[in-house]
Amino acid sequence: MPKRRGKRRFTCEDPPCIHVVYDERRKIFAVFIEFDSENIYQLRAEELEKACQYMSEVKQARYREARFDETDYLATRYLGASPAAEEFD
Repeated sequence: MPKRRGKRRFTCEDPPCIHVVYDERRKIFAVFIEFDSENIYQLRAEELEKACQYMSEVKQARYREARFDETDYLATRYLGASPAAEEFD
């Protein structure tokens, strides 16, 4: 990874956003998901890697990404979750 001069800025213009934040000197990193400026949560990198692998497999099997009320259906049916009051596209 090339070294960058100066302070890195992480902006999220269209939440949610995923950020990989790292410290060059300490050789550490963390992955965060940002829902808005007040709600930022850490994701375990290994969980994100697994999710990316699964996503790659379903895309290769020609599944399409759910939209609109389809996401509520999937969240309710398979995760037992309630639809969020605020939607992110």
